[in-house]
Amino acid sequence: MPGYEDQSLLSRVHACWDKGRVGRSHEGLVEARRLLIEARRANDLEALAGVNRCIGWFCLQLGFTEDALKAANEARNYYAGVDDNWGHALSLAVYSWALLDVGLSDIGFESAAEATVIAARTDDLALNAFALNCKAIALVMCLEDKLAVALLDEALELANLSGDMSTRALTLVNFGYAKMNQVFRARAEGRRDAESMLAAEAMDFVEQAVEVAREAGDLWNLRVALCNGAELFSFDGNIERAKALLAEWDDLPGVTGPREDIHYIYSKGDVLYRLDRNEEALELYRDALRLADQSALHDHKVNALRRLCEIKAKRGEFEQALSYHRAFHDAYVAQTGEMSRRRAHALDMQLQNDKLREKAAQLEMQAGLDPLTGIPNRRAFDAVFSQLSHQQAVVGILDIDHFKLVNDHYSHLVGDQVLIRVAGLVEAINPAMQIFRIGGEEFALVFAGMSLEHAEPLATLVVNAVRRLDLGDIAKGLQVTVSIGLAESGVLAGTALLAEADRRLYVAKKAGRDRVIADARSSILAVSA
Repeated sequence: MPGYEDQSLLSRVHACWDKGRVGRSHEGLVEARRLLIEARRANDLEALAGVNRCIGWFCLQLGFTEDALKAANEARNYYAGVDDNWGHALSLAVYSWALLDVGLSDIGFESAAEATVIAARTDDLALNAFALNCKAIALVMCLEDKLAVALLDEALELANLSGDMSTRALTLVNFGYAKMNQVFRARAEGRRDAESMLAAEAMDFVEQAVEVAREAGDLWNLRVALCNGAELFSFDGNIERAKALLAEWDDLPGVTGPREDIHYIYSKGDVLYRLDRNEEALELYRDALRLADQSALHDHKVNALRRLCEIKAKRGEFEQALSYHRAFHDAYVAQTGEMSRRRAHALDMQLQNDKLREKAAQLEMQAGLDPLTGIPNRRAFDAVFSQLSHQQAVVGILDIDHFKLVNDHYSHLVGDQVLIRVAGLVEAINPAMQIFRIGGEEFALVFAGMSLEHAEPLATLVVNAVRRLDLGDIAKGLQVTVSIGLAESGVLAGTALLAEADRRLYVAKKAGRDRVIADARSSILAVSA
């Protein structure tokens, strides 16, 4: 049975994740591997999933892409089968970034898009911003910079509202990176006026990223921002600023991984190249090539060979330039083959995951009941809801307010007891009102044969009853409230009916929670809120 030690293990997993949020990736990875052993010994699946999420993110930061993909996939497989929107969205976001890291931008975009949908079900602004960052970077990889910038605008607003400095730093880093790509493309296309404007915007975002990451003590985002800035400023001819940024990188503490080291080497080599110190730049690019070979980072190997080829050609050493060009071609072919292998591997993992989900769904459908609360589940709701299209009925979406705080402050065990108590209370209020658990802390209500006029008082009764619910025997001082959105069939049916109920739930949340919203003005309120 879970006890104090299990809670301690989970708390250490959360603390481990925080190390990655401030760029202590190497230290975090060492700790995560220890926790992985403990979680396996304890057979603690929740802790195991959390550890794998940590390992996935740390390996991404350090440059161990295959390990990142494997660990993130294991984490998302676990969360896909439990009611934890926060964990599910975060693990999906890390998984999507790992896919992008191995060049699978299309599959990565799909996973990032799914992560944003699931993150939107939570009140965690930083999580929503993080998921949007993943989706935006996928668009950058697909050369859709304008679409990416629009998402990053939204992510930055959420990150600012959240007060989470690391998420702000990450968003500013990605904003700068997207703008840098636009700068490089504008120069390649000869659009000098656009290049100048975009360069000024990119430099502003990079400088902000450096400042925020420095203030947050986020070493990983700071290193990325410093190298991005060095590349951008050297490209723009401001060599002194580029050198100053690299000098700050040199003075940062902590152990770095191959990704950070190669990025630094490229950036420093680019500065030396702009200064016509080609011999020194050549040596750095050779170092980058050796490091890329050792770490199996094929993208970096291709980039290093391309740079070596360019310098040799510039110096008139065409025989060596041709040699590097041939090696570049061979590496590019190998990279293409590696990409195909990675794609096949990722699709195979996706297929296995889909089979697991399908099997779980079949078992759930057979049971028809939610195993925790004992009330009808999502499958049962779908079956009932499909019959409502030609009937008068009211559908409600009920959400327990601030439920994540219950889990965080008291434990998931307490959270489970709250779900059981609330479900039992609502089920007992009126036999004409059906309740279904449809995910996490979210429930569906069905008032068959009723109008809003008759359903709203019952829903209000539910809200009042939950507010008065005595939970002191579960945890001292614990109280919860619920919010409900109601919508009536008739003009609306099917998914539109459900979406309207969900919109009205959103308005109830925005209006202060602990209430019912049941009128059509909710759509207007949602837009103006």
